[in-house]
Amino acid sequence: MGLPEQRPWMPEEVDPSGPNLARVYNALGGGTHTFGADREMANRLLAVQPEVAYWVRTNRAFLARSARFLFEAGVRQVLDVGAGLLAPGSVHEVAAAVAPDARVVYLDLDPVVVAQANDVLRGQPRVSALRGDLRDPAEVLRLAAEGGLDLARPVAILLVAVLHFVQDAEDPGDILARLRDAVPVGSYVVISHASPPPELSAEGVQAKKEYSERTAPVVLRSREQVERLFAGWELLEPGIVQPSFWRPESDELVDPAEIERAKGTPAWVGVAIKR
Repeated sequence: MGLPEQRPWMPEEVDPSGPNLARVYNALGGGTHTFGADREMANRLLAVQPEVAYWVRTNRAFLARSARFLFEAGVRQVLDVGAGLLAPGSVHEVAAAVAPDARVVYLDLDPVVVAQANDVLRGQPRVSALRGDLRDPAEVLRLAAEGGLDLARPVAILLVAVLHFVQDAEDPGDILARLRDAVPVGSYVVISHASPPPELSAEGVQAKKEYSERTAPVVLRSREQVERLFAGWELLEPGIVQPSFWRPESDELVDPAEIERAKGTPAWVGVAIKR
């Protein structure tokens, strides 16, 4: 089950005939904010790498755990950049349960994401969704303030499953540095980033190529490359790890088979603070 061809909140410029990055990710995570083209692309990826759906779920779970950690640490301002389509466990839901006085600003380049978020978030004055481009840090900061964040006070910047869409020539390290320099001591950054997966079949290579061509080019980076993105920040324990290993709940990762499965996730995550 997916979306009808049009929804009242959907921007007129949306073309349902082709796959969309956020909607494909939503489909891989079991969401329903999708069209046929999105589900077709998701199914094509799953056919050559069935673990993709598991990888998406572990990334979403990391997002929820890291958000809870931030709120329990006293953070009351969150800027979620490249948020994607809202789904269960999104930051504002964690805030409602842990820190209802927190303010959350979602930022995404995709008009579908922003429109869906604003539809979902009606009547929630402490949460907003705006359209902006991570590759323009000055715009990101301006929109954060427009959304109600006070950048003179500590803020958590979430960059979850988004930096791998920033090309090397666009200098993701410089983007991180400019955001870091603009926020005060006591601010946090959260990153999750795709890395090279296990060796792909010829069909898998073709599916990845088609995904990049029809949605957005993906840059897979190593653990060392991801760690360099945290330059100038102080990494918190357990450092750079795969998503399931970042501060799992006590009842998670107890089964040896699940531990081995988690070790195969091609992604690195971390949380850091500005001292």
